[in-house]
Amino acid sequence: MSNLKLGVEVVSAHDLMPKDGQGSASAFVELHFDHQKFRTTTKEKDLNPVWNENFYFNISDPNNLSNLTLEAYVYNHSKENNSKSFLGKVRLTGTSFVPYSDAVVLHYPLEKRGIFSRVKGELGLKVFVTDNPSIRSSNPLPAMDSSLSADSRSTQAQAPEQQIPNSVPKLFSSGKNDSPQQTMNYGTNEMRSEPQAPRIVRMFSDSSSQPVDYALKETSPFLGGGQIVGGRVIGGDRIASTYDLVEKMMYLFVRVVKARDLPTKDVTGSLDPYVEIRVGNYKGITKYFEKQRNPEWNEVFAFARDRMQSSVLEVVVKDKDLVKDDFVGIVRFDMNEIPTRVPPDSPLAPEWYRLEDRKGVKVNGELMLAVWYGTQADETFPDAWHSDAVTPTDSRPLSLHTYALKFTILQDYGNQVLKTRIVQSRTMNPVWNEDLMFVAAEPFEDHLILSVEDRVGPNKDESVGKVVIPLNSVEKRADDRIIHSRWFNMEKSVSAAMDEHLAKKDKFSSRLHLRVVLDGGYHVLDESTHYSSDLRPTAKQLWKPSIGVLELGVLNADGLHPMKTRDGKGTSDTYCVAKYGHKWVRTRTIINSLSPKYNEQYTWEVYDPATVLTVGVFDNSQIGGSNGNRDIKIGLWNYRFRARYPPHMNTRISCADAVHPDELDEEFDTFPTTRSPEMVRMRYDRLRSVAGRIQTVVGDLATQGERIQSLLSWRDPRATTMFVTSCLVAAIFLYATPFQVLALVAGFYFMRHPRFRHRTPSAPINFFRRLPARTDTQQCRPSGKIRGKKPPPGHCNTENDSDCCVKGKLYTTYKCSPPVSSHNKAYLTINSFEKGGDGGGPSACDNHYHSDDIPIVALSTGWFKNKGRCFHNITITGNGRSVVAMVVDECDSTMGCDEEHDYQPPCSNNIVDASKAVWKALGVPEEDWGRLDITWSDV
Repeated sequence: MSNLKLGVEVVSAHDLMPKDGQGSASAFVELHFDHQKFRTTTKEKDLNPVWNENFYFNISDPNNLSNLTLEAYVYNHSKENNSKSFLGKVRLTGTSFVPYSDAVVLHYPLEKRGIFSRVKGELGLKVFVTDNPSIRSSNPLPAMDSSLSADSRSTQAQAPEQQIPNSVPKLFSSGKNDSPQQTMNYGTNEMRSEPQAPRIVRMFSDSSSQPVDYALKETSPFLGGGQIVGGRVIGGDRIASTYDLVEKMMYLFVRVVKARDLPTKDVTGSLDPYVEIRVGNYKGITKYFEKQRNPEWNEVFAFARDRMQSSVLEVVVKDKDLVKDDFVGIVRFDMNEIPTRVPPDSPLAPEWYRLEDRKGVKVNGELMLAVWYGTQADETFPDAWHSDAVTPTDSRPLSLHTYALKFTILQDYGNQVLKTRIVQSRTMNPVWNEDLMFVAAEPFEDHLILSVEDRVGPNKDESVGKVVIPLNSVEKRADDRIIHSRWFNMEKSVSAAMDEHLAKKDKFSSRLHLRVVLDGGYHVLDESTHYSSDLRPTAKQLWKPSIGVLELGVLNADGLHPMKTRDGKGTSDTYCVAKYGHKWVRTRTIINSLSPKYNEQYTWEVYDPATVLTVGVFDNSQIGGSNGNRDIKIGLWNYRFRARYPPHMNTRISCADAVHPDELDEEFDTFPTTRSPEMVRMRYDRLRSVAGRIQTVVGDLATQGERIQSLLSWRDPRATTMFVTSCLVAAIFLYATPFQVLALVAGFYFMRHPRFRHRTPSAPINFFRRLPARTDTQQCRPSGKIRGKKPPPGHCNTENDSDCCVKGKLYTTYKCSPPVSSHNKAYLTINSFEKGGDGGGPSACDNHYHSDDIPIVALSTGWFKNKGRCFHNITITGNGRSVVAMVVDECDSTMGCDEEHDYQPPCSNNIVDASKAVWKALGVPEEDWGRLDITWSDV
C-alpha cells in the first residue's frame, strides 16, 4: 500500500460575504479529495477567519494524482436551523501539487458554484505531497450535528508530534529525502489561543542545500498595519502609518532644549553646565558648555519602556569640574503622569521647569523640557540617543556611483593598465587616435597617469615622458555631446608631474594631445551577469521613472551566536545592513542582546522588478570587540531565489503541457546562451517569420480601416451614396422589425447549409473589397521599359563615374515616385550642373547652368512634380549631418539613352542628384562620392 498523502493546511480566509443577516458570517471549510471529506472548525462572527489547521488525505493511486482534484468549500453555519449556506469554493488540479519544500501559502479567489451565487473573498491554502509513513490520514467527516458549534474541535489525525519530509521521490526528481522541516501537532490544541511555533518556509527548491536551522521561518507578528497571517496583513482598527511593517515599540522621549539663569558654582563665578537624565539604571548625558549660564542643547533622549525599572524620571543639571561635578539642580517627573503622543498628533511643546535642590526646595535657574511617551514612528526617533542602542556616526543611506573614464590614447588608472598600439613614426609627432576606457568610482581622488614610452629593443621600453591628470578636474557628461581635446604638458617623472614647483624648475617641452571625459551614460558591471543588482546608467538624469516603491521592515533577530564575552557572559552588539540596488541602509546598534529588536522601516524606489534585496546582520566590533576595527558578519540573506515549480500554475488551463519542448528550452535558456549558433539562428528565423505574419495581419486590418474611412469621407461619391442609402434602408427595416425576428433570420442565414453557400463573395462584400485603400494608391509601379542604345563617340560624359547606356539592355521607367512624407528615403548621387559636365543640358527650372560650388539638386520625375518644386529648398540628412539645398533640375525617370539625356539611362524613382557642394557639406570623403542612403524633406 502506498504511503503517499496529500497535506492541506487551511490557513485563513479574507473578506468573506456576510450571510447571517447581521453583517457577519460563521465560516468553516470542507475539503473534498479522492472520495474523502474533512472539515475545519467554525469561526463565529468573523469575515476574516484564521484556522491554521492541517489535514492529510490518502492517495489511492499515485500514478493518477495528476487527474485528481482538490475542492475546498467555504460554508456559513447557521445555529438556528443547524444548516449551512455556500460562501465560495476553490478547485485545484493534481498538476499543481508540489513537495513540502516547495509549498507556500497562496490565497485563491473564491469561485461561484452556480450562475446565481454571490461570492467574494479569498481562501489561503498550503497544499503539498508527502510520503512520510509516520503520518496518518485525518478522521472522516462527521455528520452535520452539534459538532459544528463553537465548542467543536477539528477532526484531524490524533497523531503524535511528527515531522514532514521535504520531497516526494516517487513523483518529483529530487531523488532524496531532506532533513525534517517542521514539528506539527495534530491534536485538539489547534484551537487554543496560545501562540503557535513559527513555520519554516524554504527559499530554495533544492532543500538539501539549506539546513533547517538556517531556513526561513514564517511568523505572525502584530505590526503597525495589523497582524500577518499566512503572508497576508489582516488590518487593525487604526489607520496604517509610516511604520506599518514593523512592531510598535514604546519609548520615553526626553527633549532637553535649554536653560536660563543658572547659579554659579565655581570660585571664579563661572559655570560649565550639562544635563544628566536618569531612568532607573539608564543614564543619558548632554554635552557641556564652558562658562555659559544660559546654554542651549536641543538634544533628544529615547528610553525603551519595556526595560524601565523605575517610576521616577530625574533630570539633573550639573557643573563640569576636573575632580567632581557639582550639583546645580534637579527636575523630577512621575512616570505615570507623562502623556502619550501618537503621530500625526502635533509635537509636545517644551515647558519651563524650576530647578530644585535634593530636598525639593526651589532654587535659581529654569530648564526647558518636553517629556512624552511615543513609538519609533516619532519624527525625533532617528536623531535621538537610545538607551538600548549605539547609533552609528553616520546612518545616512550610502550610494556608490561608478563612471566610465574614457579618453583618447593612453594608459594607467589605479590597478587598471591599458596600452595603445606601437606607432612607427619617422617624425617626432606620432598619432594614435585610439579610445581607451577605465572604470572610475566616486569620490574621484585618484589620478590618471599616462606614460609615453619608446620601444628601443625587444621587451625593452624607455620612458619619454609622463602626464598626471587628477580625476576631480575631468569633465563629466551624461549624453553624446562632443568633448573638446586639450594639450597636456609632459614631465620626466610622476613626481614632477604632480609637483608644480618641480615642474617649473625642470622644464620639459613635449606635450600630449588628449580628450578625457568621465562618461556617466554607462553601467559598470561590478557583479556577475546573472546576479546584477542594478542595470541603470551612472548619471541620474538618464534614469527612467520608477515603477513602484519597496518597503522593508527590519523587525528583530532571534538566537544569534555570541561574538564576544562581557562580564563572563557571551553577547553581541548587532546591527543590520540592507542593500537594494546602489542604496545601502543601516539600523542602529543594539548592545548586549542576542535577540535584538530593531523595528525600523526603510523604502527604496524600484526601477527593475528583478533587482536583488540583500540583508545582513553584523556584530559591531568597535564596542568591546576583539577583532580590531573590523565588524564580523553574523548572517546574510539574499532575496533572489524563487520556487522552481510554481505551485499556483495550472498546466491544463495555461496549456503548458501542449507547448513544444524546444519553445520551453528557449524560454528557460540562460544568458549568454548555451545553445549552438545554428540553433540560435533557427530561433531568430522563427521569430522573424512570426513577426512577418503579425505584420501582415496588422496591414490587412489597416487596409480594412482605410476602406471604411473611404466610405465615410466621400472619397468615392458613388460608394458613399450607396452606403448612406443602405444605412437608411437598414434603419427603417430595423425600426419596423422586432429585434428577435432579425436575430432569428440572421442566425438562419449564417448557419445555412453549404449547399446554399457560394464560393464567390456576396455583392456587398465584393463591393467593399474593391474600395481603394492607401496601400493601393501609394504604390509607385514601373510605367514601362526602354531599350538602350550605344552612345556615339564623344557622347555620354563619365566625369563623375556616370553610367552609359548599353545597347540592347532594357531599362525601367517611372512616372511617379514614392509618397512624400517628413522623412523620404532616397539615394544621393553626384551630378555636375556646369556647362560641359555630365549633367547634359541646362537646368529644367530656369534653362541655365549652375556652379557645382553651391548646394543644388535634381529630383526624380515624381518628386519634381512637373517643375512644382523648382527653386524650393529641401533638407538632406545623411552621414550624420544635414544640409539645405535648392531644387533646380529634374532627374528624368521617364526617358533616357538618347542625345537629350547624353545617352545615360533613365533615373530611378527615388534619386536626389546633388552637386559637389552637397557632398562636401555632408562630410563624405571624396573617394566615397557616388551613392549614399539619405532622407530628405521639404523645408
